[in-house]
Amino acid sequence: MRRSFLITLLAVSILGPGFSLSAEPLARFLTFTAKGKHGIFIRDLKREEVQLWLDGEPVEVAYLGYKDVETAYVILIENSGRTAQFNRSMPQMGRVNIVDRIRAGLVDSTLRSVTESGPALLAEFGDELHILQDFTRHDDELTWALHKMKPKPDFNPMLEIRVGKHLLWGVDRLRERQERRKILVLFTTTVDRESYSDLEEYRYLLRLNDIELYVVSFAASITNSMHTFEQRVNRSYFRKLTGETGGKLYLSGEHVFVHEFMEDLLTRLSLSYTIGFYVDPREEEEEYAVKLRVRDKKVKVDHRKKIIF
Repeated sequence: MRRSFLITLLAVSILGPGFSLSAEPLARFLTFTAKGKHGIFIRDLKREEVQLWLDGEPVEVAYLGYKDVETAYVILIENSGRTAQFNRSMPQMGRVNIVDRIRAGLVDSTLRSVTESGPALLAEFGDELHILQDFTRHDDELTWALHKMKPKPDFNPMLEIRVGKHLLWGVDRLRERQERRKILVLFTTTVDRESYSDLEEYRYLLRLNDIELYVVSFAASITNSMHTFEQRVNRSYFRKLTGETGGKLYLSGEHVFVHEFMEDLLTRLSLSYTIGFYVDPREEEEEYAVKLRVRDKKVKVDHRKKIIF
């Protein structure tokens, strides 16, 4: 019953109240990155060089965009006792809040490049979510919002943070947008048990919507029996979610410095392609395997593997 209601609600929201079997073809958009020799991003693809198949059937690529694609961003930052142990960071005393490292990384390298391609929404969350800056194309407004953001160490670090609830909120905000490329970036610590139990629902939503998910998780990169359940399933959980899109999971434990994964994240956001194609609406949603190829088989393409329409 829950899934049937969810499917109906999303179909009405995405296709509109006038949806019928005689509706016009539905435009879908798929974002991907392409790497050539030595892992170098390819920057000069043409539409005729991109081939797309759905369930093995060729589909015409009607549109290809690069840096000129209008993009909407939602950036969600966990600000809780898990990411902010201290009232303020004091590096000289060995006290550095994770949330302050995130803020510095966004200001130093990301915000200006992000707003060049479209508006961004910035929000913080713990138990509840609070919008710091609604969609804007002005990087100074986002910077000021981050400047005013205060660490919240008083939030009970043992209280379960429903990460999936906030992720779903970000998906809902992006579904309302008209931009062809939609990016959700989530900074968090670990998944929670409730979100873990709803994994398949969230994977379904990501296959249904043209939204690319990037996750930065401040959790251990290597786990053992001494870690909590949330820490042990964390990598698998977020890899399954980001794997439904053309995005990526960054585990902070695999990097020495924040700027390492921030630079890679920025590069992928800046050097992505987006293709547009048409599909015929179905009376009942169906899942299709996606295959995308560019130039030759030696080029590595990162893209979503399934879509639903």
